[in-house]
Amino acid sequence: MSTGLLGYPQIVVTIWGPLATIALWRAARPVTRRLPPRERFVLAVLTAVTPLLAMSVPYLPGSPARDLPWRAPHAWGITNYVFHVDRQDVVGTAAAHLFHALWVLPFASLAASFAIGAVQVVRTARRVAALAPERNGEVWLVHSDQMACTVGLLRPRILLGSAVPAAHVPAIVAHERVHAKARHPLWIFVATCSLRAWWWIPGWRAVLDEARLAAELWADQGARETRGAGTVAKALLAQLDVASSPAEASSGFAAHRSELAHRARALAAPPREIPAPQLWLARATGGLAIALVIVLL
Repeated sequence: MSTGLLGYPQIVVTIWGPLATIALWRAARPVTRRLPPRERFVLAVLTAVTPLLAMSVPYLPGSPARDLPWRAPHAWGITNYVFHVDRQDVVGTAAAHLFHALWVLPFASLAASFAIGAVQVVRTARRVAALAPERNGEVWLVHSDQMACTVGLLRPRILLGSAVPAAHVPAIVAHERVHAKARHPLWIFVATCSLRAWWWIPGWRAVLDEARLAAELWADQGARETRGAGTVAKALLAQLDVASSPAEASSGFAAHRSELAHRARALAAPPREIPAPQLWLARATGGLAIALVIVLL
């Protein structure tokens, strides 16, 4: 065996690709943290799906690209034996079979991750149905506690508990309206299922935490623009001790208590204004970096 094995598709897909993705995301955090919530959310989601997209690079046998230094696409190369050894070499034979078996890991892990996500979606749908929601305009009222969340992947619905104080309803609905319009439950579902498939790579949870936090900050910002920071902050504090989500596959007004301090500081500070040229430069740089990782790995 040689160090050349480290460049084979089995190793790239299972180790280097996801590891490089997370490392680049962490290196860029000092910059991305200063971006508006929308851009932070988009970059976090794109980071989460980058290893999956890298696996999907098509193999074109007749293309000159087949002779380029990298070993794409992985869906083809990953099924080839990494090396061949003498059958009498027991250790080498075992290593060859082990490396070859690695092609099963990312595919099996992806299938399992999306299966878990599908179960969560079904469970959410059943729990929502059990609440017997009644539609009232764009909001679905449930005879429950002070729950407030957005559920549904393709057809997001805003759920609002009947016990929510009337004074807080406008701010909460404005917040949830942003979740529904941007389809945050769908994108968080895709990001979670995609990145969870590489569960052996350290730091993957931090990317998903960033996506969820950025989604909440984005929705807070939208509600702030229409209802004012003070109104949103009061509604947020009032929701601290209530269950705002019927299940995992949703976006709730106060679903994650640990995010409260960060969201409160964001509401207390004036909205961050970034010149359009700088914003587009950040978008282009982030998109280019992700595209390079997808193609080169």
